[in-house]
Amino acid sequence: MNIKTNLTALLTLCVAMSASAQRNRDNDSIIQILDEMGVPLVEKSYVANSSFVDNWSLALYGGFSTNWGSDMSHISFFRNKGVTSAITLGKDVTPLSSVRLQLNYVRNTGVTDNQFTDEMAAFNHKRYKWNSYGLNVDYMLNFTNLILGFRENRKFHFYGIVGVGGSVSRNYTTGDFVGDMDNSHGQQVHNNDKYDNRQHSLVNIRAGLASAFYLSRNWSLCVEAVGSLLDNSYDSNPTSENTWDGHVDFQVGIKYRFNNKGGQAPGFYYPRHDMTVYRQRLKEIGDLRDKTNKRLKDLEDMADTIDVDTKVIYTLIAFDEGQAEVDRLQQTNLYTTALAWSRDTKSLIFITNSSGVDDRLFRRRVKEIVNILTERYEIPVHKIRVFANEKDIQTSYNYIECIIND
Repeated sequence: MNIKTNLTALLTLCVAMSASAQRNRDNDSIIQILDEMGVPLVEKSYVANSSFVDNWSLALYGGFSTNWGSDMSHISFFRNKGVTSAITLGKDVTPLSSVRLQLNYVRNTGVTDNQFTDEMAAFNHKRYKWNSYGLNVDYMLNFTNLILGFRENRKFHFYGIVGVGGSVSRNYTTGDFVGDMDNSHGQQVHNNDKYDNRQHSLVNIRAGLASAFYLSRNWSLCVEAVGSLLDNSYDSNPTSENTWDGHVDFQVGIKYRFNNKGGQAPGFYYPRHDMTVYRQRLKEIGDLRDKTNKRLKDLEDMADTIDVDTKVIYTLIAFDEGQAEVDRLQQTNLYTTALAWSRDTKSLIFITNSSGVDDRLFRRRVKEIVNILTERYEIPVHKIRVFANEKDIQTSYNYIECIIND
């Protein structure tokens, strides 16, 4: 009962670690915003967690397995071997963490103990075989990236593996002796069921080491050794003195990593923008906001330009230097303008220029703003007025003033 409790706790821990590692930011949205702000890319990249659809892989393995259990010391090293194979579906969650689901097959070797006496003593310490099929969940920690730091184009990676799974063993067949013998110490009589068809379904704990040699961005050669620890009944001899049975699988495999979404090569690199420029843009926006607030205060102090019966709403539309295109951030200000007008459809919208110059660039910017207000928000064009200098605005109606700033 304690074994099952420990195994359940270990499985819960592995699932929790995988779920925690999967939490990540929406990198595509961040990159899109920075692109629309005109923040340039630099040569370097930054590392980010992958999304769910990225960094999946499929691998095929083959090799040999060696068992431990009852009286295994009575056969030679080379006779205690069997073939093993596996197929795995895995995902690199972060540069340090991976998870995989593995389906494997093992051809196992067992040895009878010294229970037989008299004329049956020849059956002691004889080899027999059986098959086992396993389904395992493994967590893999990348020691190379953990110790040396992450590098996308590294050719060699070294991993530690821990996992849990289930194993079904069956088809126990005699090898070096004739007849089907009961291996229980209680009876010591003929019993066709003992090594023939008895099936055991067990939970196994796994631990091991693995390495990967990257042949290309998609293909890699993998070598690993993983041990599986199982209950004493795994070799169909639960009455022996040893507490545990198990096997170690030595395998070589080939792994294919699927491309990330958008056809990008698998990995964790994302484009990095020049955040110095980004911070400068934020500072410029802050300066424009302060300048606008000061202008509004100055207007409030000018008695000859303020009508006490007129309600005025000010919005600021900032453009990049020499540009007439309304970026994503300024779309919000135009939405605010349209929303304010919808609440008072008798009001007017005045578009004016902070520099007071009626030049070609100012007219291009006005055209962009008018197009958005009339086409997207369906504001009648006769409700919009344009003044190169805001001091020319004279009205007794409520109005909304859009101030264009460089």
